[in-house]
Amino acid sequence: MNVFVATFYDHWGAVQFRTFAKTVGVVCTLKPVPRTLSSSCGTCAWYESEDWDIGYKHAELEAVYRQAGSQFTKEM
Repeated sequence: MNVFVATFYDHWGAVQFRTFAKTVGVVCTLKPVPRTLSSSCGTCAWYESEDWDIGYKHAELEAVYRQAGSQFTKEM
């Protein structure tokens, strides 16, 4: 299982992502964006999944990063 961090253009997008994740059975937590990543709104979603793409298709999604230790790799 991989850990992903999704960033958004606004806080509403992060909240909508968390709601969507729950409907598809993905555990998701909203947290402040790590300092090593940039974000427009400052709120990100941390979630665990085999693949970064859980089916969320909205313009509010800015980027998705895979966490590996203290490093982040951009997936989308």
